[in-house]
Amino acid sequence: MEQIQARDLYQHAVILDDLRPATVADLEIRSTGTVAVRLHSTGPARRVGRTVLYQPHQKLTLCVVPAVAWRVQHRDRTTGEGKGATHTSSHLTSVYTVRPYWANDTDHQSVTRLVEEHTVVTSTPITLDQLPGQGQPTPQPAQPGARRFYCLYGVGPTVLRTGDDVRQRLAEITAIHEREHGERDERDNRLAPTYPALQCSRCVRGPHDLDPLEVVITRSEHDIQFADLPRDWDYQLTPAMAHARIKAASL
Repeated sequence: MEQIQARDLYQHAVILDDLRPATVADLEIRSTGTVAVRLHSTGPARRVGRTVLYQPHQKLTLCVVPAVAWRVQHRDRTTGEGKGATHTSSHLTSVYTVRPYWANDTDHQSVTRLVEEHTVVTSTPITLDQLPGQGQPTPQPAQPGARRFYCLYGVGPTVLRTGDDVRQRLAEITAIHEREHGERDERDNRLAPTYPALQCSRCVRGPHDLDPLEVVITRSEHDIQFADLPRDWDYQLTPAMAHARIKAASL
């Protein structure tokens, strides 16, 4: 997940609305300066097409994060032992780091291939009973190269491969809670009381901390030409720009 300001939202962005993902169906800047966002959610308990007003700088959580990067393959032209050697650049996320390869095209290297990489990370809040059962593997997406795993919101980027890994991690957090905090802080909590740390105000600082997340990463790549690079933009593409570029490539 990634934080995004309301003024940077775009059509078809997926944000965390309360506890559920919702798609931005439309948005407009009102005369008052607020951003009117019409959200669409297909969940049975959610209203469809409701409009929410946000302040332009108000931060929201992006549940589907698109990203674009590039790899450059080039061949040395210098004389000596390394002449003719072919190299491939590392993961380049900024346009200005890609262009210099062509600036040197007539000097010591020749570009032979430019690959554009598309990555979409989808994070969906789920409940504990939606995890794979004990001993069960995590079902993987049918799309080639895609993968599914789990993590806990607010705990960091730790990859939890199975439902058992999630339950084990929550058990470890509970053990730390019981050792460090003693008696649990009783309060109404929407999560199952199996893990006392979920109800401790010192263990969970935000309303979504320790929520299980199902994370699906999809990747694709294709060859492009130098002229196909984004123009008039030097830095890493914003989520809106990355979304538009990935969508255009899929048409």
